[in-house]
Amino acid sequence: METWRNLICKANQSFRAGDWKSAESQYLTAMERIDHLYKNYSDNEQILMAWLASYHNLSELYGRLGRVDAQLSHIMQPYHQLKNRLMTQADHEPIYAAILHGINLSCKELYLYQKQQLELSGGVNLKYQQQVFH
Repeated sequence: METWRNLICKANQSFRAGDWKSAESQYLTAMERIDHLYKNYSDNEQILMAWLASYHNLSELYGRLGRVDAQLSHIMQPYHQLKNRLMTQADHEPIYAAILHGINLSCKELYLYQKQQLELSGGVNLKYQQQVFH
């Protein structure tokens, strides 16, 4: 887990500096590391959240690069995996809440992606939408 954390820190630094190739390379390496851990320790909440963060970091990077298919893919892959896990997971197990939280985070990422795509297409000017309170 420490190796993953170090890779993510370096990738984030590259991202902030606009060094997209380095950021992508380090994010992908970090994802390989966390994928291995996630396959072996999928009930570990910390590993699950790190796995999800890896996907969302790559999604953000691909969004900056204009690679919208890759951006969407890195939102939807973890969403579908977590949704499938939720359907088979007993709701009394500790990991259940983490899975729900992960799905919530993925839904927020999907919303931001859709909002960005609508704004870029000129289909909807979101600054004129009124906020709806429930």
